[in-house]
Amino acid sequence: MGFRYVKEVCVRVFIAIELPEDIKEELDKLVNSLKHSISNVKWVERENFHITIRFIGEVGEEEVLKIERILDEVGSRFSPFEVELNHMGKFPHVLWVGIEKGSDILRDIAYTIEGSLLREGFQPADKLFSPHITLGRVKKEIKKLPLEMKFGPFLYTVDSITLMESKLFPTGPVYTPVKTVKLIKKS
Repeated sequence: MGFRYVKEVCVRVFIAIELPEDIKEELDKLVNSLKHSISNVKWVERENFHITIRFIGEVGEEEVLKIERILDEVGSRFSPFEVELNHMGKFPHVLWVGIEKGSDILRDIAYTIEGSLLREGFQPADKLFSPHITLGRVKKEIKKLPLEMKFGPFLYTVDSITLMESKLFPTGPVYTPVKTVKLIKKS
């Protein structure tokens, strides 16, 4: 019997906090108002709004199982908490909505996940975690945001973290939850 090579199936994944529908609706309204005053932006679709905790990239089945175990552990270490979306801002090539209340807990979750991923042999994150929701990406840096653009405050409760699969298509990415873990810290 000869040797048979079986290629491992890889998926592109990231860890995220999903948003409730009413928040996605408010973000979509904001994006629609921005489209009239800012050009050359690839806007995020309503169904794709989320808070990225950690982009991981292409992984195989074994790595997915490791990530799922990490999320189970993280879910047992954190309780549900409130976040407040409260302002707009920009990185050189990203327009975003910022997070006020709850950003410290989001950082704790991100750093806990990062440490666990490193212990499991994953590559370190390529940038520090900064709590935000991406509204759109720009090819050419935006120097200034329109002054009249405001957002929030909007409050909601974060009660889970999700491992998301990202499939890229010419029409844009499609995100599919792989595993959602509730935040259920035991006293």
